[in-house]
Amino acid sequence: MNKRLGIRGMAGLLAMIFILLTACSNGNGNSAPASSESPASSSTPTAEPTLADGPLTKFDPAIEVRIGRTGDGLKFEPGQDIDKNLVSDFYESELGVKIINDWVVNWDQYDSKVNVSISSGSIPDLIQVTGSQLKTLVEADMIEDLTDVFAKYVSEETKKVMTEDGGFAINAATIDGKMYGIPNTIPGYGKSSMIWVRQDWLDQLGLQPPKTVEDVVKIAAAFKENNLGGNQGTYGLGLSKDLMKGQHLFGFFNSYHAYPGQWYLDASGKTVYGSIQPEMREPLLKLAELYKAGLIDKEFAVKDDAKMQESIIAGKLGLFYGEFAMAWYLRDFIVNNPEAVLNAYPLPSADEAPAKAFLGPTANTFWVVKKGFKHPEVVVKLANFWQEHWFTNPKIEYSTNQETGIAYYPYAIVTFSSVMGAIVESNNVRASIEANIQPDDKTMTANEFGYLRGIYKYKADPLNTKDPEIATGWIYHTTVGTPNSGAEILSHYLENDLTIGTGLKASSTPTMAEKWATLTKMEEVMITKIVMGEAGIDEFDKFVQDWNKQGGEKITQEVNE
Repeated sequence: MNKRLGIRGMAGLLAMIFILLTACSNGNGNSAPASSESPASSSTPTAEPTLADGPLTKFDPAIEVRIGRTGDGLKFEPGQDIDKNLVSDFYESELGVKIINDWVVNWDQYDSKVNVSISSGSIPDLIQVTGSQLKTLVEADMIEDLTDVFAKYVSEETKKVMTEDGGFAINAATIDGKMYGIPNTIPGYGKSSMIWVRQDWLDQLGLQPPKTVEDVVKIAAAFKENNLGGNQGTYGLGLSKDLMKGQHLFGFFNSYHAYPGQWYLDASGKTVYGSIQPEMREPLLKLAELYKAGLIDKEFAVKDDAKMQESIIAGKLGLFYGEFAMAWYLRDFIVNNPEAVLNAYPLPSADEAPAKAFLGPTANTFWVVKKGFKHPEVVVKLANFWQEHWFTNPKIEYSTNQETGIAYYPYAIVTFSSVMGAIVESNNVRASIEANIQPDDKTMTANEFGYLRGIYKYKADPLNTKDPEIATGWIYHTTVGTPNSGAEILSHYLENDLTIGTGLKASSTPTMAEKWATLTKMEEVMITKIVMGEAGIDEFDKFVQDWNKQGGEKITQEVNE
């Protein structure tokens, strides 16, 4: 399941990790105590609040809203935690909404926790769910129909962001003509793959950046053979067991014009699933070849994405596929390796045709309201609050502490991202750098101001990355501030028609909700066996047959209806 991108940080990159970073309602929190389990029943004050009339009208008296959320990855200022912090205080003082965490779990446990809550028939007042969970909740009559409250309370700015994808996000939240969730819109390019390379290692060996898959193989071999990781040892190409989650795998397949895990339109205009297409065969065989040659970590099948990132941080890995905001995962990399240069490059191709990156759906998760909650409009107001105070009229003091690098925006809930916001802001930042324009919070968005300020601070003292503020500046620099930043590669894709868009009209179908977890596991097992040499390419053919028989064929029919 995808990590919860609850924050518009993606739109501004700030949140991508969340993506990238983050989590369901966005609350990560490794460095702070998570709240203990609370009763799941709703709780509201005895006094009845005055009916709120506008998109941001404050509830008076305040109302209590119980939520479930993720809690890994967040840091807090002294005296604050996931239950009480400057953002939760902001909600209460300005919107009259007191947030109570019913439960807090790590993101990799979140889906299971939601499923248990649904099965028990008791969910928090507000919760973020997947498309399949949304359908289950509707069928069980456990959540509110939000059609009318959305129409009445949504602000013009929020509505603009949520509909700028042509209607996919709203349609994905709609079942039988009724809107049951507030979509967590995200940039479709947020997970588009590119290749990341240690430029300092390329320079050390006199090598050029990769333009073909064979270049990738040669560079991986050179990095390993020359043991540029030193005593730590060096891997050639990054890979982990999270095959259907990590972009390290998808990017390699995209170079062969294959799109595992994705639905797209084929030449006939039919929506097809990439993992069962014949284009999968060649990259599967190539990965098996690389594994046999020792260019892929022999233990990848038992290491998750976090372990692969540890290899990058430790200096063992200098070549990997990933998304545009990879630097957000790698703060410790630059702290440990201050002289390193990490550059992004467009996907290399396996043949004469240019490789194209995949553009994903613009909504995979949705905020829903428990059936019977007295104020379902609160979910719309929280969305408006996010848009107003972090983007339309941004308050930098609720975004990030520029001195310590502590991010505050992940504490927010009912968050979403502009489909094109990150690209626009990134282009503005690079233009400012080229013109030597200094940060100005009067003329720039909060993100642009923060990025530019951090980038200039990093460039002034690039080797002092043990300073948290300078390390944060490196993240901005690598993500948006250079010709080889992740955002620059995204711009290159979009400007040169180097993308493949989703063929889905909604995030889930009835059979997908029932069968998808099983089908995904089958796919991971098939890929792992072939790559590790435990099975030949006929395992792929068997998988295609089994996938269709066990629900895939029915799902394909449903997505094309």
